Amino acid sequence: MEAKTNYTLVGVIVLVLSAALLSAMLWLSVGFNQKTYVTYTVYLHEAAAGLSEDSAVKYNGVQVGFVKKIKLNKRDPRQVEILLDIQEGTPITTSTSATLISQGITGVSYMGLSAGSSDLTPLKRVIGEPYPVIPAKPSLFDQLDSILKQVSENVGKLSASAEKVFSEENTKHFQQTLTNIDQFSKVIANNSENINRSLRSTDVILANMAKVSKDFPDILKELKIGVEHLSRAGNDVSETMISGKSAIDIISQQTVPPAIQLIRKLNSIAANLEQVSNDMRLNPSVVIRGTKPPKPGPGE
Repeated sequence: MEAKTNYTLVGVIVLVLSAALLSAMLWLSVGFNQKTYVTYTVYLHEAAAGLSEDSAVKYNGVQVGFVKKIKLNKRDPRQVEILLDIQEGTPITTSTSATLISQGITGVSYMGLSAGSSDLTPLKRVIGEPYPVIPAKPSLFDQLDSILKQVSENVGKLSASAEKVFSEENTKHFQQTLTNIDQFSKVIANNSENINRSLRSTDVILANMAKVSKDFPDILKELKIGVEHLSRAGNDVSETMISGKSAIDIISQQTVPPAIQLIRKLNSIAANLEQVSNDMRLNPSVVIRGTKPPKPGPGE
């Protein structure tokens, strides 16, 4: 009976110690490393392929949280609403953006965060949203898909343009152009000697032009000297004209007044001669008797 009691006690002690050890292990692994998370929302404008709940959230490659929930946006079914739990203290700012990143060829994806600037203004919750919204940027595959679509559209447009260019009518024109080029080449070949003479003449003309251009500065210099001489002659003529004008003014001041008096006297003499001529025509006796009547004789 005593032996059974000792085994029972040993079993109880082992169980208690095991429970204590397990509790200590749990406390050391979890109790001292408890983390506080803040929830954010990301509206993804593409398919969330390879992303699942509990997928990692990395900030510049450093894991800072995990994906809490993935669902369609009820207000816009083209978007995927993703809730992220991110460790408190992570610098989620107004310049932070989220991108879906694929890890190699496994197809597993995670949410990558990055900052566009060094501004540390924290991201705030806007009205109508339960959590702050981190703007999403297109992933690499989405960008490649857009580029491939544009390339495909451009190739289609190029193909349509090529069909228009190489239409039957344009092909005929192209053939005619080749024929004209062939004829032109034959004409050039047949007139090669004339073309060579023309080229030699052109070389002579260019040589003469080079010589003229070489002498051109001297010609300009001589022309400048001639213009200076002409300018000096013009100045001399101007001074001579000014001097002549002064002489003419002096002559007019000294000569014009006596000439005017002479003209007046000539006018008076002409008037007297005209009066005498009129009197002689009316009474010729005035030449003998004069203009005054004779004194009366005795008895008159």
